[in-house]
Parts: sequence; C-alpha cells; structure tokens
Amino acid sequence: MLFGDLDWLREILNDPKRPAVFIFAGKAHPADIPGQDLIRRITQISKMPEFIGKVLMVEGYDLSLSRKLVSGVDVWLNNPLYPLEASGTSGMKAGINGTINLSVLDGWWGESYDGENGWAIKPVSESLSEEVRTREETRTLYELLQDQVVPLYYDHGKMGFSPNSVKIAKRSMATIMPRFNSKRMVGEYLAKCYLPASQQHRLYKQSQYENSHIIAEWKARVRHAWSSVALRRLDAEQMEINYGESLRFEVGVKLNGLNPNDVVVEMLLGLFTKREKLKSSRHYRFEATGTMTKAGENVFALEVQPEQCGKLEYHVRAYPYHEMLTHPFEMGMMRWL
Repeated sequence: MLFGDLDWLREILNDPKRPAVFIFAGKAHPADIPGQDLIRRITQISKMPEFIGKVLMVEGYDLSLSRKLVSGVDVWLNNPLYPLEASGTSGMKAGINGTINLSVLDGWWGESYDGENGWAIKPVSESLSEEVRTREETRTLYELLQDQVVPLYYDHGKMGFSPNSVKIAKRSMATIMPRFNSKRMVGEYLAKCYLPASQQHRLYKQSQYENSHIIAEWKARVRHAWSSVALRRLDAEQMEINYGESLRFEVGVKLNGLNPNDVVVEMLLGLFTKREKLKSSRHYRFEATGTMTKAGENVFALEVQPEQCGKLEYHVRAYPYHEMLTHPFEMGMMRWL
C-alpha cells in the first residue's frame, strides 16, 4: 500500500517544511518468497534518488533493534490485507512505549482503536477485488499521512513539540497497556482454556471414564444421523405485527433417529441489515412439543415477542447438543432453515 502511488508519496516525504522518513526492518523466512520480494522492493525504492534518506531499510534485524524501533519511532505503520492480520503484537509493544499506531482495522487494532488513540484505515468491502481494495485503502493511507499524521507531528507549541501528538501518545499508552499485556493473556488462557479443560477432564474421567464413553457414543450416533437431519417451517408466515404482539413459530425437524433433546432448535432475531447479519441477533430457543407430523418430524414451537421494532429478520437453525460438550458448537454441525 505504501508504494502504491510513488508520486504522491514523494510529495509527502519531500515537503521542505514537514519532511518525513519511513524506516523498515525485518527478516523473511527462507521459504517466504513473497516476503523476500517485498524486502527487495523496499530496498529498490530506498535507492531511488528522490527517496534516499527518506525510505530506510535497516539490516540486521534482531531483538536489540526491535527495542529501539518500538520505543524510538513516532508512528507505527501496519497495513495488512483485511482480514489476514493474525494478531499484531508489534503494534501492541509500540503502543506501550508511547508510539502511535496507524493501521488497518484488523487484528488487535480493530479491538483497540477508539478514535482518539491513533489512526485507522477502514477496510474496503471484501466483495471487491484485492486490486481495488488496495487502491482505495492506499488512498486513505496517503490522506491520513498528508492531512493528519505529518501535520500533527509538526504542530509545535511553545515547548518545541506537538502537544496534541503527545496527547494521542498518552491516550495510546493508557488504552493499550491495561488490555494488551502478558498478564491479561495468561489470565484469559487460564480462565477460557486451561480451567475449562481441567474441568472437562475431571468430568470425563468420573467412574472409570464412564462419561467419556457416554459422550463418545453420543457423538458417533449424531455423526451417523446428521446427514439426514432437516428442518421445515410448519406455521404460516406473518409479514407484519404491531409492537408488543407475539408470534408463534412451529418447525418440523426430521431427526433421523435422534431424540429431541439431542438438538437445540433456535431462532436468531435482529434488525435487518446488509452487514453483520447475525452478530447482534438475539437468540430464542424452541421447545419440543412432544408431537409428530404425518411425515414423521418432531414439532418444535416458539412463542416470541420481539423486543425491537422496525424491519426485523430472523433465521432458524438446529445443532447437536449434549450437556457434556466442551463448546455448544463442538460438533461443527448445523442445519439452517
């Protein structure tokens, strides 16, 4: 992204009143050919007459050099192709040291950015081609550099530095350090992984591992039956209701030998939107009525009174359930209506 428009970049870096420098450092794995090509490209640009002293490729990257970078530079730039950023620990370390982050809203920065602790590049829709996405996000990057990042740095006060830049740096440290640190990491591993795993181990080993046999047999039965599990809407659809009224839904579920308590049938209900359709939906669970259809389907019913008004959308799904599963979606099986 940074080298997408060299003419524009040349203007930003060679402004006589507000010059800027980009520093690169790092190593590519011997098998990482694209990474090696990227480093080669940076080196080539750094040797162009107009970028000498403006784009620097520092060799011999190691922990000692990384310490100098995360604590010495003013802005930390990270521009992954959304959503491929695995984490972004370098930006966390830079932020803890007072460096301000400028990154695509991906990985950790998507969680940490609050509008006042750095700068963000909003990802372009994934439905567009990579070329179009890169071009549009490159424009955003250049505009941020030209209109906000560099001018802010040079907005010196009476003390000879930019008070607003220092304000953002302090905000960055205050918001990043409490959330992105090893203590939180270890604590979450303990609470979310190690303790639940220990509890499951104790559960499964009870009575000479009797529970292990029970859950293993149940999983085998579900895997055998799931390919023929199907859902069918039984009630008549209703397009409009007044706020405060209730709706009754009935679904026929072909269980293919499974019991009604082997599955969860639930509705996801939320405001109609073209993006993130299921993220903010509310969950409502159907109950087995104990009746069967003529086609041999178990009938599940739900009486729901929507707590929101406006244009709503709903989705009905079923998935295997057992109280001894480690995670509700552990089986990786689901049927949507």
